[in-house]
Amino acid sequence: MFAGAAFTDSADIKVKSEVVDTLVELGVIQGYDDGSFRPNETVTRAQMAKMIYVLRTGNSDASAYNDDYTTFTDISTHWGRGYIKYCQSLGIIAGKSATKFVPDAKVTTQEAAKMLLVTLGYDAKKAGLVGTGWASKTNALADENGLLDDVNTSFTAACPRQYAAQLIYNTIDAPTVVWRDDAYHHTNVLDKDNQTVGEKYMSLKKTTSTLTKVSKNSGKDTYTITLDSDKDVIDWDNTTEDKDSGKVLTKFTDVKKDYSDLLYKTVTVLHKDGKTVFGVYATDDNTQQNGVLADLKMDSNKKVKLDGTKYDLADNTTVYVNGDVLYKTSDGFTTNDSNASKDSDGKAIKATIKQFVDVYGDGADSTKYQGNYWQGTEVSLLATDGTSNYSILKVKTFAVGKVTAVGSDYINVTYKKGDSSILSKTKLEDDDWDWYDGVKKDDYVVVSAAGNYGSGNGLVEKANVVTGKVTGTKSTDGVSVGGNWYTMAGKKANGNPAVERPNTGSNVDMVVVNGYVYYTDTTAGNVDDMALLVEAAAKGGTGSKWEARLILADGSDKTVDIEKYWDDKDYKKFPITAFSEGTAVNPNMTYVPGSFDDADHSAAPMLVSYEVSDGVYTLSRVGVNEITENDTATDKKGDYATNGYDAYVTVSGGKTDGSMKNGTVKVTVAKDDNATESEEVSNVTRLYYESTGVVFVKYKGDNGKDADYKVVSGKTASGYDKDLTSAIAVANKSGNSYYAQVAFIDIGSDSTGGSDDNYAVITDDVVKDTTDGTKYVVSAWNGSENITIKTDDSAVRNLSGGALITYSGDLNDADVTVKTDAKNYYVANYDAASGDISLMEGKDEKNNEFFKAVTNADHPDRVGKVDSKDTVVLYVNSDDSEGVTEGNIDLAYVFDSDFCTATKTTTTQGAYTKYTISGLSEDNAPNVKAYFDDNDQITVLVVDVNRNITQW
Repeated sequence: MFAGAAFTDSADIKVKSEVVDTLVELGVIQGYDDGSFRPNETVTRAQMAKMIYVLRTGNSDASAYNDDYTTFTDISTHWGRGYIKYCQSLGIIAGKSATKFVPDAKVTTQEAAKMLLVTLGYDAKKAGLVGTGWASKTNALADENGLLDDVNTSFTAACPRQYAAQLIYNTIDAPTVVWRDDAYHHTNVLDKDNQTVGEKYMSLKKTTSTLTKVSKNSGKDTYTITLDSDKDVIDWDNTTEDKDSGKVLTKFTDVKKDYSDLLYKTVTVLHKDGKTVFGVYATDDNTQQNGVLADLKMDSNKKVKLDGTKYDLADNTTVYVNGDVLYKTSDGFTTNDSNASKDSDGKAIKATIKQFVDVYGDGADSTKYQGNYWQGTEVSLLATDGTSNYSILKVKTFAVGKVTAVGSDYINVTYKKGDSSILSKTKLEDDDWDWYDGVKKDDYVVVSAAGNYGSGNGLVEKANVVTGKVTGTKSTDGVSVGGNWYTMAGKKANGNPAVERPNTGSNVDMVVVNGYVYYTDTTAGNVDDMALLVEAAAKGGTGSKWEARLILADGSDKTVDIEKYWDDKDYKKFPITAFSEGTAVNPNMTYVPGSFDDADHSAAPMLVSYEVSDGVYTLSRVGVNEITENDTATDKKGDYATNGYDAYVTVSGGKTDGSMKNGTVKVTVAKDDNATESEEVSNVTRLYYESTGVVFVKYKGDNGKDADYKVVSGKTASGYDKDLTSAIAVANKSGNSYYAQVAFIDIGSDSTGGSDDNYAVITDDVVKDTTDGTKYVVSAWNGSENITIKTDDSAVRNLSGGALITYSGDLNDADVTVKTDAKNYYVANYDAASGDISLMEGKDEKNNEFFKAVTNADHPDRVGKVDSKDTVVLYVNSDDSEGVTEGNIDLAYVFDSDFCTATKTTTTQGAYTKYTISGLSEDNAPNVKAYFDDNDQITVLVVDVNRNITQW
C-alpha cells in the first residue's frame, strides 16, 4: 500500500504509506497548498536543515536562532537561517566552504544521509564524514544503521522529497550511537539498546501487536483503537517498553483515522502517549488470504484449505465474527465471553479456526452453511508473525433486507434472509447505520454488522439483484437465469437450501451475495408466455409444417405456425398429437404423447407456454415433465412442469361460484427432494381464483365443439355462478389453499354472466358536461389504470377526490353507485400473513387524541380481515390526487412505534378513548378508507401510500 491518499498526486508516491504519513503527522514535512505532495521534486540544503531541526526539537519555529553567530555569509536574510544556524552549531551540517552554505542548492542523498548520521550521534570528524573519503564513509555508515532501507534513488544526485522522507523515517527508528572506548556503540554500558532518534528527541514510543478493535468516539471524528495486550502476542522486539515493565500501552483514544481495514493484523502504533498517535501501520509480518466460506474447509488437523490452496495453521488460533472474538460453549459457539466455557484459570476459551471450520466450513457434513454462516460469508485468513502459519480467521456475515420506508435520518428495512442477528430491528437510524446515496423504498439491500467497521455503524449496501426467468434447475439448489448458473444459499437441518429454489419458468428477482443466492422474490410463472392450445394439426392436413389455434393471455385468438415437436424441434421422439376442439382427455398430456383410440380426434384444450422465433411458435406443456433431451427413458425426464407456479390443478365437474368446487379437485406438485417426480396434494376440495389472474373461458359449446372463448380476470370469473364441465390451472399455494394464476374453465353450452361491478376511487372533482345533454364526468382510479367515467346519474355531481364508487357498463354511459358509508380510518395493527387488521376511527378528521376501535360482534372479520384474494385493495397518493399501482398496508403514523408513542388513557368522550401521543413528527391523520359489505372480510380498502388519506 502506498502513501498519498490525502494528496492529489498520490499515484506518484512510491514509498510506503507510513513514511509520508508519519512525517506529515510529526510536522517534519508538509504538502503544498494546491493539495499535492510533489514527491519527485528535489530538496534544497535549507529545506533539509529545517526537517532535521523539527526532527531534533519537535518544533517548526527556529526564529530564536535567526540572530546567532555563523560563518556563513550567504544566509543573513534567508528564510531558513535559523534552521541552518541550529544545525551548524551541532555539527550536523557544513558549508560548501568556510563562508558559503549555498542554502538553495540541491542536497544530494549522500549529503542528507551525512547530516542524519550526525543526528544519530556520530561526530563528523571522528567518523570520517569530512575530508576526501566522506562519501564512501557516509555510504557505509548509513547502510550499517539502516538509513538507506527502501531509498531507491541515486546517492550522488539531488534527493527527491519522497526519499528524503524515507531517510528521515529510517532515522527515527534507528538507535542513537555513543563514543566509548574509542568506538561508536548502539548500546550503553549495561549493554542495553540506546534510545532511538524518535525516542530521544521526540519522546516517541512504539507498540507492536495485533489490532483487535477500532471504534469511533461518540460525537467526535476520532477513533479508539485497541491492540491485543496478551504478552505472548505483543512483538517485544518492536515495542519500546520492556515486557516486564508494565508500562506498555495497548489502547489509544484519540486516533485521527479509521484503521479498521487493518483489523486483526500485526500493527505498529507510533505514539507519545495513549492520546497522541502519529500513525498506525501494518508490519511486514502480515499475510492475508481472502475468500468465502463456501471455499473454506479443513485439509488436516493443522492445515486449512481456502479456494483450493492449503495453508498451515499456527498453534494458537483465534476466530473473529463481525468484530467479536468467538468463544466455545459446551454445545457450540458464542461471542459473549460470559457465556463461554472456561479453562482451569476461569478464562473464557476461544474457539479455534479448526473448530469453526469443522462445523460451518465446506467440509462439514450435516452442519455446514447453517445458522448465520452461509456460503457467501466473507472469510480472511491472516498470518501476522512473519511466518506462513495462519493464526486468525476473520468472518463477516450478511443479511438481506428490503427497504420499506426512507426518512430524513432513518430507513426502515425488513429482514428477508441471512444472518437475522444483524437486523434485530426494522428502523435503522443514521446514528447507528451508514447507507448509500439514493437509497429508496423497495430497494433490496445487503446489510453487515457494525463490528466490521471502525465507524461503529452497521453498513447497508445496495444488493446485486439478478432479474429474469429461470430456464433450468439442478438438484435442490441450482438455477439458471440469463444463461448463468446460481446456487441457493444456506442449509436447513434436512440438508435442503435455506433459500428455496424457484421452479423452471419462474420470473425471479434474486439477491446474490458473493455468488450465492441469499433471497428470491418469485413472481411465479410468466402469464405473458402462456396460452390456451385449442387445436393443432399439420398445415393443410399434410406436410412438415404445422399450425395451431392459440388463445393468448391478452385475449387474442390466433392461428399460428408451430414446431411439430414439444419443447424443441430436435426432440423428434416427442411429436405433438394432432387434435381438434373437444372435451375428451388430450393424449398430449402424457410424457410421451399418446394417440386417439377412435376416429374422432377431438380433445380438451391445453394450457401451454411458448417461445417464438422467426414467427414459429415452440410449445411446451404444463402438468407434464419437461423434456431435456431426445430420449424417452424415464431417467431422462426433466422437472415436473408448472411454468414456475406451485402446482398443476385439474377440476372435473362441480361448479364455479366464487371458487371452483363441488367437483373432483386434483392438485399435483413436484416433489421437494426430486422435482422430476410429482405427487398429489391430499384434502384439497376447491380451487380459488387469483383476482388478478388470467382465466380462459370456453362457453356456448355444442358438445364441446364450436365454442366461444374469451379471457377474463380471476376477479370476474369468481363472479360466475355456473356448472363446470372441466377446468385446469397452474396455481400458487397460500396458506393451505391454492389460487389459480392461469386457468381454463369450460362451462359447456352455458353463456358467461356474473357481476360487472367494479370499484374505483374518484381522484378529482366531478365535472358537469352539457355538450350533448347533461353528463357528469368522473376521473377515477380502479387499481390498475386511470379511467374516465361518464354518467347521467346526478348523485355523483358533488363528489370530489377520495370518494369510493362502483361502476358497470359502458364507461361513456356507466351506471355508478356511490359508497357513502365508506369512511376514513387509522390502521392500528396489521399482520400481512393472516390479513388480520385493527382499524380505529378518530373523533375528528385530523390531529386526533380520541379514538374508538371499529368492531362488529356478529361478523368480526367483516371489519377486521384483509383477504389477499377477495378484499379489493386500491393504493393512492391523495396528496398528488392519483392512483398508485403498488404499495404496502402500513400502520397510521400515530400507531407506529417507529414514529411515536401512543398511550391509551382512561379518559373518554362518549365511545371514544383518549390516547397520549408523544414524539410524533409525521401527520396525525387516517391512512385508509374502508368499505364493509356483507362479506367475511373487508370489501374494499383504499390505502394512502403516504399514510395520510385526507389530502385530496
